[in-house]
Amino acid sequence: MTPRTAQRRLTDGPLVALALGTLWLLGTLGSVTVGLLLPLAAFLHVPWVALPVPLVSIGVVYLVGYLAFPDRAKPWPRLAWAVAVGTFGVFGAIFVLEVAKAFDPWFALPFLGVPVALAAGLFAPGNWVRAGAGVLLIALIAGGIALPSALPEDTAARRLAGVGVPRERTLAADFGPQRLPTKATEDSGSLIVEYAPQLWISPVWTFVTDAVESCETPVKTDWRLLGATCASVGDGEFIRQNADRIEFVQRRGALSVHVAGNHNWKPDELRELAGKTHPLTDAEIIASMPKAPSGSRTDVLAGFAKFVRAIFTGRSLGY
Repeated sequence: MTPRTAQRRLTDGPLVALALGTLWLLGTLGSVTVGLLLPLAAFLHVPWVALPVPLVSIGVVYLVGYLAFPDRAKPWPRLAWAVAVGTFGVFGAIFVLEVAKAFDPWFALPFLGVPVALAAGLFAPGNWVRAGAGVLLIALIAGGIALPSALPEDTAARRLAGVGVPRERTLAADFGPQRLPTKATEDSGSLIVEYAPQLWISPVWTFVTDAVESCETPVKTDWRLLGATCASVGDGEFIRQNADRIEFVQRRGALSVHVAGNHNWKPDELRELAGKTHPLTDAEIIASMPKAPSGSRTDVLAGFAKFVRAIFTGRSLGY
């Protein structure tokens, strides 16, 4: 039986606030560490991979409840409470992640521990604390569903407009539909499109600049080959290379196309790639460019259900 002085000390408002803050902090830290097993389990469709996540969550809640909530002093009620709160915290973190997809994954970081703290607040000493936790929990769930669904749709045009680059200043190499670019960075009014290494194919960068007239023509991008040699290999065509990378430049009217790779690429191979380049398609823009800063429409409940089903089913659901 807990001594009366300890009971008084444990039910103090500051200690309850400290406990809820601790759960928020530990919930956030757990989400970005052991919580990473959840997307791995969803990708592999293997539930037992995710098992440590609820176990750790329940264990943390049990310990904090033992220290801070006197009405959870008996082991079995405390364990039942910890299972309910810890499990809600895990699924709540998934919900937060789905909401963040409408904006930016980093948006989720400070909120990942909020569900477990609010769920614990529903059982905290003090009617005002319980009522506040309940109202806040309902408001956050409702807002998390409604706000992303009210945003504009995510389209290639919105992503391109977000960086302010004209379509003719985008450029993609033609590796077929199985190899989309992985990153596109705005640089001096053009997009530098990057293809990451894949199996036996080395990395590639493509971009467009104002016409390059000669090896001495300055190129207004941050993409540079330091210590490179330059040679003219045709009318308006140049090869620049150093010990690590090689770049093929081909003039097309008022613009020049740049196709670059590491030292594994040969000039003729880069020239062939340059001949197959095209402005980025919608699929390539979506694959390589970040969402518009203002966010985009997301069906949070559908994404949440899809994520959870991917953990417990063997069917491929995109994870």
